[in-house]
Amino acid sequence: MQNAEEQPKLLIVEDDLDLMTFLVDELEEEYLVCSATNGREGMELACEQMPDLIVTDLMMPVMSGSELCRELKSRSETSHIPVIMLTAKSAVEDQVEGLQVGADDYITKPFVLELLQARIKNLLNSRARLRERFRSELLEDVPTRLDALPDHDFMIRSFRVLEEHSADPEFSADDLAKLLAMSMSTLHRKLKSLTGETPAKLIWNVRLKRAAKLLKESDLRVTEIAFMVGYADSNHFSRQFKQQYGKTPSKFRSGDSTPDD
Repeated sequence: MQNAEEQPKLLIVEDDLDLMTFLVDELEEEYLVCSATNGREGMELACEQMPDLIVTDLMMPVMSGSELCRELKSRSETSHIPVIMLTAKSAVEDQVEGLQVGADDYITKPFVLELLQARIKNLLNSRARLRERFRSELLEDVPTRLDALPDHDFMIRSFRVLEEHSADPEFSADDLAKLLAMSMSTLHRKLKSLTGETPAKLIWNVRLKRAAKLLKESDLRVTEIAFMVGYADSNHFSRQFKQQYGKTPSKFRSGDSTPDD
C-alpha cells in the first residue's frame, strides 16, 4: 500500500449520503479521499485541496454536476483536473451533456464499484504516462508536444512566458506565477499535476533545453550560451547541464557518448 504522500487525492461530490459514505469507505484504501454534498461545496474543496481526480453526481442541490464541471474546466487553477460524472440518467443526450461541459468520463447509475475503480485508475494512469512523456521530451532537442497534455492552452501560454524570459537570470517561479495571474501555491500544484515538475525546476529545464539546442546548432562559446539562457556563472551552468544531461556542455556538443564521472 502507498504511503499517504504517494496516494492520489480524490474528491467525491455526491448528495446521496449513503452512496457518498460507501464510495469514501471503499476508495480510501487506495486514495486520499475528501467529500462534498453539492457542487458549490465541491468547487470550494477543489480549489482548496487541488485533487488529482473528481467523481461527481450529476443531479445535486445548490450546484449540479454539470455546473460544477463547467466551472472547474473554465478556471485556470482547476481546468486540468479530470472529472468522472455519475448519473441516474441513461439517455444519450444526458451523457452528451456531461461530456460537453468537460467531463472526462461518464458512468450511469446503478454501477458496480469495480467499474468506477477501473475508470479512476485508467484516468490517473493516463495522466501519469503523459507526465513521464513530457519529462522525457524535455531532455530531447525536439519541440515538446504540449498539445498532447491536458490543459494544453495553459501549458503553451506558460512555455511562451518561460521562453520569453529564459535569458533573464532574475526570472523566478514567483515571476512566472504573477505573469500567469496565479498564486504561487496554485501554480505549483497545477504544474506538478500536469508535468511532474515544480515551477522552479521547469524554468531550469527550459533554460537547459534551449542551451542544448544552441550547443548543437551554433558555434557560440559555452560561456556565451550560459549567459543567453540566464546563467551569470558559466561554472554553475555547466554543473546543472551535466546534472540534467549526464555530460558537460563540451562533450554534449561533440557528441561524445562517454558519460562523465
